[in-house]
Amino acid sequence: MSTETTLTELPRLPWELMDAIIDHLQTDLPTLGRCGMVSSAWLKRSRHHIFSTVQLWPWRIRDFIQLSTSKKCTFSNSIQRVELDDSRIKPGVPCIQFMDALSFSHLSCLSQVEAIQIRSVDWTALNLTEQTKLRRRFAQFKMLKLLEFDDVTFHDLREVVHIINSFPLLKHLSANVCFMKYTEHAVAGASRLPIPRTVETLELGTDDGIPVVLTSLLAQSADPHVTRLNLRNLKAQHLSYLSTVVRRVGSHVRHLLLGMERASFVNVDEGDYIRALKLSRLSQLRTLQIEGLEFAQKLSPLEATLPNLISRLESPFLQCISATFTLNTFEDLENFDWKNLQRAFKELHFFGLKKVEVHVIANLAVACERVENWIRNSLKDFDQNGVLNVSVRPAS
Repeated sequence: MSTETTLTELPRLPWELMDAIIDHLQTDLPTLGRCGMVSSAWLKRSRHHIFSTVQLWPWRIRDFIQLSTSKKCTFSNSIQRVELDDSRIKPGVPCIQFMDALSFSHLSCLSQVEAIQIRSVDWTALNLTEQTKLRRRFAQFKMLKLLEFDDVTFHDLREVVHIINSFPLLKHLSANVCFMKYTEHAVAGASRLPIPRTVETLELGTDDGIPVVLTSLLAQSADPHVTRLNLRNLKAQHLSYLSTVVRRVGSHVRHLLLGMERASFVNVDEGDYIRALKLSRLSQLRTLQIEGLEFAQKLSPLEATLPNLISRLESPFLQCISATFTLNTFEDLENFDWKNLQRAFKELHFFGLKKVEVHVIANLAVACERVENWIRNSLKDFDQNGVLNVSVRPAS
């Protein structure tokens, strides 16, 4: 009997294991490219990761359209996320800006895309007729579940709501936007513009986006629908909006990220800060992330009240608390109230808290391991429970 190896012979490794190996390489594009040349089976899996995200910078769009509309194109169905950024231009290379890119009928090959990020676009450069036409072209992405605006300028929130109403499956909205109108006027208009109820995750991080979109969130008369709230670049001036959101919809929020702009909180009264957050209202909370903290010689209200703030959490479903600090001088670690922080963690762990993460960004020439050991020793009673994760990395 012939012992020749045939193409139909079963692989030496199970397909599930080979898929797991390729999945592990999902961020290593050169290696994925080599994997794709091994066999047709490896090609399919490798291509899934190589083309899952496509960055359509202005100088790439024309070539991409020609390639993706070719009869020999095999990757268009693998694309799940598209990123467009009008600032990514190349001198001397013909460019197609976002507004013009959506006019190409050939972009229908991307109708299966589930995530789109738009950066550095001025929507106010279009008149109302052009905005309506652009919105209709944009609506061809019927499978869209995630939409990110980053450094995008609108007149006010109306056009944003019109756009997101075009996507019946939209779950995640990131609105790092600016408005041409004064913030007070944009907020007043937003109070009559509720965000579609399909949106479950809301991500904000600009001086305009935070107050305006949070006001829109509160315009709902029915039960709240947002369960994940990510707020970055929070300033003291945003506390009143955050306080209202916590009071009105806090009982529905399951995941909360607070990225603090530390400098703006230096002169804030500690009692006002604690009362504004009122974390005891977050009765369904699963995860809490606090960023923008700092180990310093003089603590701001953010660090000084952290143990008190955490101790007020009452959610029986709490799974993880994460805090991110910067460190400039090793001696500054001694100024923090580790004793009361440990007490708060231990109490929450007794009632079900499963994980605590302390992340440190070190701006000093000290071994990261030394910082980690110092923190673990300061929380040694809690660390014995096996739920503390400390990570230290140098500042980039």
